[in-house]
This record gives sequence, C-alpha cells and structure tokens, in this order.
Amino acid sequence: MTAKLILELPQTNFKAAPRNPLDIPTGPLDKPLTNGYEVYEWLKANTFLTTRYKFRGRPRGKEWHDSKPLNEAERIALYIDEKDDYNRKMEAERDRLEHIQNVKDNFYNLNSSISSFETIYEEEVIVKTKR
Repeated sequence: MTAKLILELPQTNFKAAPRNPLDIPTGPLDKPLTNGYEVYEWLKANTFLTTRYKFRGRPRGKEWHDSKPLNEAERIALYIDEKDDYNRKMEAERDRLEHIQNVKDNFYNLNSSISSFETIYEEEVIVKTKR
C-alpha cells in the first residue's frame, strides 16, 4: 500500500572547470623555443584555458607601454584571469542545484507523509497529476 512518487528532473550540461589555471602538455616540442616571445606564443597556443580562464600578455621593460608590440618587449608579463561569465554561470548552477534540492526534500517529505497516512489509516492514497 505504500505510494511512491518518482521525481524526474532534467540534467544539466554545465561542468565546473578545474581550478588549475595552466595545463601544460609535456610532450616533445615541434621546434626549439629560442626567445621569450616564442615561449609566450607556445603557452598561449598549447595551454588549455577554454572554460574558466583567459590568458593575456603585456609588454614590460624600460619605458614600455601597452601599445608596444609584444615581440619587441624586454619582458612579457603573463596574466591569467578568470572569465567574467564563469562566476555568473557558477552562481546560476548553484542556485539551480539548491532549488532542485528543495524540490527533492519536499518530495521526500510528501512520500513520508503519504506512507505514514497509509500505514495509520490503512487506506491507499492516489496522487493524480495535471499537465
């Protein structure tokens, strides 16, 4: 006589990205890197920052400004920033999971109440749904 409501919720395709900002492959290089700009270009092309982080470089040196080209700079400063929309997506997914948990808790409480009622009064509870 125990009634059991089954909850089916849609799955999400959202996957949180790992916190490591750089994932550098360790295989052999196509050609030897001879200067810092080539290292910067290799890092930009071969590190995996697709979902969580963005990667940029700025020229540094004596009297250098952002408008100077990177390949002529004395040094290159690397910046690895978290993408702006990533935090928004994480908060939206956290809110969604919290609401799903509330629905699951309510369903659990409803199932418990139905089972308790059926046990005490020995009557079957029929639940109908509308679409």
